[in-house]
Amino acid sequence: MMIHNTLLWKRWFFLWPPLCLLLFLQRRTLAFDAVVIGSGIGGLSAASILASQGRSVCVLEAHEHVGGAAHEWSARGYRFENGPSLYAGLSPARSPNPLKHVFQVIGEEPEWITYDRWGFSSPSTKFAAAVGADDFHDRILPAHGGPDAQAQWRRLLKALEPLGSAIFALPPAAIREDPFAALTLGVRFAPALAGVLTKGDLSRPFAAFLDDLQITDSFLRNWLDMLAFLLQGATTEEAPISLMAYMLSDFYRPGVTLDYPVDGTKGIVDALLRGILKGGQEEGGGGGGLKTTTTRKKKCCVRTKAEVAELDVAFEGKGETPPVLRGVKLTSGEVIPATHVICNADLWSTKKLVVASKVPALEAYLQSQIDRVEPCRSFLHLHLGIDATGLPSEPSEAFPAQWAFLEDADRGVDAERNLALVSVASMLDPSLAPKGKHVVHAYVPATEPFEKWAHYFKKPRSSSPEYKAAKEEAVQILWTAVEQYIPDVRDRVDLQFAATPLTHARFLRKFQGTYGPYLPASKGELLMGHRTPLNNFWLCGDSTFPGIGVPAVAASGLITANSILSPAEHWQLLDRIKL
Repeated sequence: MMIHNTLLWKRWFFLWPPLCLLLFLQRRTLAFDAVVIGSGIGGLSAASILASQGRSVCVLEAHEHVGGAAHEWSARGYRFENGPSLYAGLSPARSPNPLKHVFQVIGEEPEWITYDRWGFSSPSTKFAAAVGADDFHDRILPAHGGPDAQAQWRRLLKALEPLGSAIFALPPAAIREDPFAALTLGVRFAPALAGVLTKGDLSRPFAAFLDDLQITDSFLRNWLDMLAFLLQGATTEEAPISLMAYMLSDFYRPGVTLDYPVDGTKGIVDALLRGILKGGQEEGGGGGGLKTTTTRKKKCCVRTKAEVAELDVAFEGKGETPPVLRGVKLTSGEVIPATHVICNADLWSTKKLVVASKVPALEAYLQSQIDRVEPCRSFLHLHLGIDATGLPSEPSEAFPAQWAFLEDADRGVDAERNLALVSVASMLDPSLAPKGKHVVHAYVPATEPFEKWAHYFKKPRSSSPEYKAAKEEAVQILWTAVEQYIPDVRDRVDLQFAATPLTHARFLRKFQGTYGPYLPASKGELLMGHRTPLNNFWLCGDSTFPGIGVPAVAASGLITANSILSPAEHWQLLDRIKL
């Protein structure tokens, strides 16, 4: 027996090293080039660009639907959108919009429905203004502005023109976060970079720029405040010149249109998914996997109901040896190996993930970033399915598909429950509602404090009569906003849902239901960017790139993917972009 055991031990002794090597090589073979945590527009943009360059990518989404804040859900034939509904700069072949550049890189995009106006209403004013500078100058300002409003508007557009042109010529797609940015920015876009740098300090608050130009008309200043808040999440007092110059130059350039994707916002999400999964054969689905495709060059997958619990980090060696990122661990216990991990979650949620992973240096870095910012306030939503009898089926000046409602201009556009947006998306794409019906989405844009709702956060209070009554009271501003163009909307209701900051926190997994970090231009600081102290761990989404909404998060996905790709690949990728 002793001799037999000795011989067996010797056999295992010689077999152990090759077995270990085999297991190591198998793990490396099965590892993805990148795992993306979260399927918001930023994460899907990064994943689709990496997939287009032959990288194997796995997107992990904790929710049952893909798209993050842009995901769609349906009930009784109505298709509801949680996120953005106003788009521009996506239908033209040449555009400065970062999401358009993502589509050009991956070779996929939705079909676009174009239209030319959106509405505005207040207790004393109601109009639908066409995009582009002419209608606003020729019709809206004489009717609602002061005697000098038109001259001030012309002065503003003249001052913005060189700024907008310079910013348009330097796309976020050229940025990468390593020394090779000197190649993609400093060489390829040298004239454009010089053009931006010579325009002065574009990080100053836009209000200072308006003051310098003596833009004093109260209607014009209030209008610009509203646009800034709706599209940038800050008033002109805190929105930087760079973002406002980009937005206004794009919104009021000649020939501009508003764009809406065929099949709704889902059309955007589906185009990005095709960019990730195209070219392969479906390998599997179900059990938390939405779809997996395999080609000769790559294996890519997008999985829903796949919640990440922590990063898979190895602490090799002793002393100052840095930790090694190996992938992620799901709450189910499954480990998914990857070379790179891209986190599309917000800053606060990312820190929770890192705390569980026990990487003190990364945790300290994220805390230092949290200390610099505040979470934006949250949202109220009202989703309606209504009888469309007697209502227009297409938008017009008399009845636009989208409008803003400002209850009291003196309170300011950022006041709580004072400004609301309404979208009747089925006027643009009838497939979003049953025949003879309309789908309506009204919401307040990042003005609802989470603190008012925090005590309802845990059950049973979140399902209590008190919570339901508070919710009913809170959304009255949204009913009023819808009634600006549909006065009898309450009599037309077929289906209704109201949502609060708790809904954002639960279903979108957003800290306090926030829309992202708030960092005012007056601080003169930038958000943290995409690279972190943990090698190969990246961040993208609403906490990383200035501005809010789709263009900003798409830009963050672009920059993250660029930074992972080689400079040569990045250079070739830029050939596909049309400015």
